[in-house]
Amino acid sequence: MTNIEDEIGASASMVGQLKERLPIVGRLTPVFTTLAIFAVAVVSWWLIGDPKWSIAGARATGPDDEAAKLAVVSCVLFWAILGLIFTGFTFGNWPFSKLRQPIAGFAQVAVNVVIGILGTLLFTHGVGQWDPTFSANTAGGAGYTAAAFIVLIGFYAYAFPVTSLGGYPFEAVTSPTSGTAQWLLGAFLTVIGVVALIYPNFNAQLSSSAPVSLPKVTGWIYSSIVIVIAGGMLWGNWPWAGIANRHLRALAALIATLGGGYLLMLVFEAVLRQILPTQILERQGFPLALETAQLGVFFAISSLISGLIFGPSKIESVVAARIFRTLIVTVAAILSYVLFMRFFATTVLHFPAVEGSYGGNPLLWVDWMILIVLWHAVAFGGHFSTRRARVR
Repeated sequence: MTNIEDEIGASASMVGQLKERLPIVGRLTPVFTTLAIFAVAVVSWWLIGDPKWSIAGARATGPDDEAAKLAVVSCVLFWAILGLIFTGFTFGNWPFSKLRQPIAGFAQVAVNVVIGILGTLLFTHGVGQWDPTFSANTAGGAGYTAAAFIVLIGFYAYAFPVTSLGGYPFEAVTSPTSGTAQWLLGAFLTVIGVVALIYPNFNAQLSSSAPVSLPKVTGWIYSSIVIVIAGGMLWGNWPWAGIANRHLRALAALIATLGGGYLLMLVFEAVLRQILPTQILERQGFPLALETAQLGVFFAISSLISGLIFGPSKIESVVAARIFRTLIVTVAAILSYVLFMRFFATTVLHFPAVEGSYGGNPLLWVDWMILIVLWHAVAFGGHFSTRRARVR
């Protein structure tokens, strides 16, 4: 398999149920599905994560409490996303693919949520007992934030081999052995990335001498994740997919995603200089590099919706189809970012405002929506956007 779409296609065929089902509202199904996912994301946020309306413990009593509780929500969410990558991609939906839908989907969602909770507790109440970097008692929820940032590296480390490399170097090994090997490889890469790039920025003794600042790390790695996702969703992993030698292909993919991610971060910085309000851009200490990740997450979800919900383009020319999809994703991502930060985040989702109605945390809420998109497409195999075919 060479990209995410192949992985999901294989999962759907293993479940073997969508062959007997049709799109729920015909050609409008992708639009209907996108709107439904958006609605679920908003309502579930109001119930679980909203600092003003939440009934699940995230309702805040003041700015400090708000920051701490949003940090907890972020940590659980990010670890749940990593759990979905484990179950849906690293292990190819094993063993959930042995169950019928929607039971398989609900089971996988439950496991992902448990992973999200356990991952959070492991670091904030486990590791945090002897290393205050991850302590749950750190002011402002900083320990939860540190634990959440582990997932930044983990997202790339686990998504890259499956999405960009088709399971390299274990593509010839059967599941669940291949999944176990991929998981261990991802864990190894995550540890290296966290030790080198993340931990020094959060540890009180090391933060002043961190090799790369946290804003720069965040912008670079998330931009690399965008390359991984867009490469799989929009470009069929071109150009490295055309390299015959699997080892050279893997090397080219690594250079393209990490090197391309750094270049994309610089492009995002240039775009942000044009679309950010002047008073925000000129605020003292404004982390422009970090904001590239906030913009990048809109490119990630736009690419996922394009590839997983709208499916293959109807344009016959592959090159034209890829360029057209990329242009649509680019426009949608930038417009979504502007609307989110200038109005939607503070007015509808009740994020704290930075100035006037401007504010929000796309890395939190858009990743919230990304998890729902992936649950729909991967865990449930698109089950809820289809209906049973009529027997004639």
